[in-house]
Amino acid sequence: MRLPYVLVLLALCRSAAGRTEGMKRLYSDMFGNYSTKIRPVFNHSKHTDVHSRFNLVAITEIDQVRQTLHSNVWMNLTSQDEFLTWKPEDYSGIKFMHPPLTDIWRPKVIVPVSLEDRDVFKDETSPITVYSDGTVTWLPGANFLTNCKLDLTLFPFDVQTCQFQFLPISYFSNELKMVSSLVDVNTQSYTENGEWILSGSRAYITEMTFADSTFSFLYVDIHLERRPMFFVLNVIIPVVVLSFLNIFVFSLPCDCGEKVSYAITCLLSLTVFISIVSELLPKSSDNIPMVTMYLTCLLGISVLSVVATIIIVMKDPAKVNKKEQLSPLFVIPRPCSLSFPGSSRKVMDQVQLDSKTNGSTSNMNPTGVALENQRSSGGYCVTADSLCMVIFTALWMVVSVGFLVHITQ
Repeated sequence: MRLPYVLVLLALCRSAAGRTEGMKRLYSDMFGNYSTKIRPVFNHSKHTDVHSRFNLVAITEIDQVRQTLHSNVWMNLTSQDEFLTWKPEDYSGIKFMHPPLTDIWRPKVIVPVSLEDRDVFKDETSPITVYSDGTVTWLPGANFLTNCKLDLTLFPFDVQTCQFQFLPISYFSNELKMVSSLVDVNTQSYTENGEWILSGSRAYITEMTFADSTFSFLYVDIHLERRPMFFVLNVIIPVVVLSFLNIFVFSLPCDCGEKVSYAITCLLSLTVFISIVSELLPKSSDNIPMVTMYLTCLLGISVLSVVATIIIVMKDPAKVNKKEQLSPLFVIPRPCSLSFPGSSRKVMDQVQLDSKTNGSTSNMNPTGVALENQRSSGGYCVTADSLCMVIFTALWMVVSVGFLVHITQ
């Protein structure tokens, strides 16, 4: 009953032994007179095509100060080796083999835009496969540190384009040509980045001439779109809200005693917050981000509001002498006036109080004199707070709307 199993086992052992002997003979026949220094073609007037496929694994980091891109990439390079062809039936049915990288010819590909070692594919552990028809498939991979010019004008709603270049340095274009197997980047093994979205890509071949020598280049462009929500929620909205609160300092009456304190507190809060979030802003002087200019304008508006508040308190009519007239700085036509509570509230309250206690309006009261001086101007007086409220609100809206329009274009 066990005889069939024994026969099957013997057949398997004989087949394995035959494949081992076939592999030994194959290596001996293929690499006996093989040289890795010679381009594997019988007719050297013909060029060798290297079909390439760019596989993006991950975008590790984009340094906005140094203008660099860290990425994880592996390539699929396929070429034809005319010296390594055989008939599988002559070698126990072997259709492919995996020789050591040092025993086979490979195109020496460098990355000219790399900021580290340009020969990034010198790793001897990358897999290589040789098929019976002479097709050689090499899968090198590396972590790239390449230059990437960034335009941060529309930060954080910017879209950047980074470029990879691959050059077979050892051969001219009439000897070796790069061929792109895909028109874009292969992203089957790509891991999404938390800050950037891979919105598009392009792979193409071009030839460039240096000192009467023409080389075949493989170019790969990747388009990266920034994810803006983190910056919008944590920087732009809080700063805009703080700057808008600063305008409401003009709604406080001068006699409350907290008018200047409120303005300075808002200014300090905005300054401290901007100094904290400055670490999140790109540090570049080539293209100043619009958001940086916007935050600077908001800070300037806050400073001006503090200065205006101090001047309003100093020019409070209730604190000047009875012989002094209201400064014409705070006088505008009555149709432009607003019934907004401001520095004149103290005067009105004091006059009403005097009227109730004395039974009639006291024209000799200093506050009454001040009120008459205001009314004697022909009804063309408005409180400084109302005027500043209108001016600073309009200024804040112009700056904010201008920033939003420019960003969304």
